[in-house]
Amino acid sequence: MRHTGRWKIALFLAVSCVFGAISAFPPVHAAETYKATAFPFYSQEGSIITLVLSVSGATPLIAYQFVFYIIDPNNAICSSINEDHTTGVSETEFGLILAFPGPDFPSLTCSQTSLVGSYRVSVNQTKPVAKSNVSPGVYFLIGIADRGSYQRTTTVSILATGYRSLEPVTVVIRTTSSLTLILSDSIFADPSGVVVDSWKVPRNATTTEQYLVTVTGSSTSKNPSDAEIIAVYPAIMSITGITPSGSSYQRTQTMDFSFQAVYPSGEFSDTGVGLVTLARPSGGNITLTATYDSLRQVLVAKYKTTPTNQTGTWTASLQTGAFDDGWGNTGPVSPVAATAQLQPATFSVSITVKPYFVVNEQIRFNATLQYPDGTAFSSGPVYAFMTFIGQAYNYSIPVSYDSTLGLWEGAYSPNNAPGGLWALKVSGVDSASPSNSGFSTRNITLQDRPPVASFTQSSTNVLTNVIVNFDGSASNDPDGTIISYSWTFGDGSTGSGHTVSHSYASAGTFTVRLNVTDNSGSTALASAVITVQDRPPTIMFSLSTNSTTTGTVVTFNSAGTADPDGVIVSYTWDFGDGSFGSGPYPSHTYSSPGTYTVKLTVVDDSNSAISASSSIIVRAPTTAPSGTSSVPLYWFGILIAVIAGMLGGGFFYFRRHRVTHANLKIDLEAVRSEAGRIESQEFFQSVKDQLKKDREGQV
Repeated sequence: MRHTGRWKIALFLAVSCVFGAISAFPPVHAAETYKATAFPFYSQEGSIITLVLSVSGATPLIAYQFVFYIIDPNNAICSSINEDHTTGVSETEFGLILAFPGPDFPSLTCSQTSLVGSYRVSVNQTKPVAKSNVSPGVYFLIGIADRGSYQRTTTVSILATGYRSLEPVTVVIRTTSSLTLILSDSIFADPSGVVVDSWKVPRNATTTEQYLVTVTGSSTSKNPSDAEIIAVYPAIMSITGITPSGSSYQRTQTMDFSFQAVYPSGEFSDTGVGLVTLARPSGGNITLTATYDSLRQVLVAKYKTTPTNQTGTWTASLQTGAFDDGWGNTGPVSPVAATAQLQPATFSVSITVKPYFVVNEQIRFNATLQYPDGTAFSSGPVYAFMTFIGQAYNYSIPVSYDSTLGLWEGAYSPNNAPGGLWALKVSGVDSASPSNSGFSTRNITLQDRPPVASFTQSSTNVLTNVIVNFDGSASNDPDGTIISYSWTFGDGSTGSGHTVSHSYASAGTFTVRLNVTDNSGSTALASAVITVQDRPPTIMFSLSTNSTTTGTVVTFNSAGTADPDGVIVSYTWDFGDGSFGSGPYPSHTYSSPGTYTVKLTVVDDSNSAISASSSIIVRAPTTAPSGTSSVPLYWFGILIAVIAGMLGGGFFYFRRHRVTHANLKIDLEAVRSEAGRIESQEFFQSVKDQLKKDREGQV
């Protein structure tokens, strides 16, 4: 018993030690899982790749450490710095994100995505437990083209890095089998050593071979070289819909369905054919071929309907791949469709008939009936009716088709039908189901024959106020008499009777109209144009003198000037010395001697002008004898007063002494200076001496 107790104590101590030792180790849980990924999987040289490491099943509160390795196409290895992460209390998943190339890859031993090929990614864990390549099989691709395959008409963008600044390079594209040269560009790298070029894939590029794209520098050598194979495939044409030219058609019209096929580049196809399926309303399909219309710049499929086609909804569709541009580029990727309605045709009816007939005259007419496409309707029933507008008269007229003329013809004798306005209706209908039909109506008048207006005139070109004679006697009425003649002369005046006379007061162009009325109230109109010319004005003027001296005022008088059919609106005087005047009665003073021609020009209210001239002689004034005293003007006034007084005194003296007469002679000659003074004056005899002589003579 004693040994049993000791064993139990020893076992307890041993177990306690074991648990104590176990508690010193980290807790045990499921193993970590790792997944590394590179984005994007494919990119061009010089691109930055994002590397992501996702860790799940991580141990909380543990420090993890990883190192990333990139092995380039030349097997150069580029390693990252240590990437650390410490998990939280309950964190079992975390991720690390790096950029390559970038700060996390300070090593310059790798190509930094400047080589074409596959870049392998390897991740080693260094803590808490060292593990190698925790996520194997990760890689990404670097090329010089922006992608590996292209549709026709798209553009291949080429980009290469790692060249010297401004280094000459050659970009070449060849087919891989036949080595056909497609592109050869000699260009330069930019200052950063980057080469950029492009190639637009033509719509007819071969798709049976691949293409090798190479970039070769003049001094830079790469291993591997910048070379990449790309593939070209037929373009998938985008066709978004098919469009009818109209939502509704009549039978015999042409249905028109159009669409545009668009290349991936956005260009429209101008070649190829499309097979359009046209479904009838009751079933059954018609296959139409759409071809390119260069005028409308669309692909068009047409169907010419017939007079008997089924009416209703017709559906046109373009199935998947039903269009081919002729180079193997096809579309659409899914069917497109459109609908149009087909209606019965409405005939176009044209009636040829006189607008009026004499009462009891046979009415003859012809008509054409046509389908919408212009085809003549010539075999079905056609009807004609005459209806008296406003009253209950309705006559049916037989019609027949003249195949030689291509006309429907009809004739009707109205007998004692009342005069007035009638409606002639022609209609037709064919045997289709439903039928195609149409009609037209023309108004005709049963009446007497209208009169004919006609007149002559004595002249069509006259002066104002000249009488023009008009004679309307030639007017006549073929089945009656003219009962009234109504004239308008175009200037607001009117007249009546078969002959009239009229004169025009002003110039211009006037339309004379004669309106005649016959005994049935019918009228007719005739007209003629009369041109009336303006009469020029007459001119006459006089001068107050034809001979004068300088400084003397001459007056001019144009009282004899007149306009026979208007008024004078302006007088323009040219005095011959460079001076001008206006108005009918001007005056003028000449400052220099000479002979001057005075010219008067007058203009009337019709802008007619006329001129006349006259001459005037201007002399210098007579000069007074030398030594003659100069007397102010006011002394000359006093002198005149003295002479008047002496004459008055002499008169009384003569009366007192019975003097029968006395001769008094006074010569005064005055030349007025610029200062207004009398320059000379002279009395040949005094009044007293003259009176003395007279008395002696009487004795």
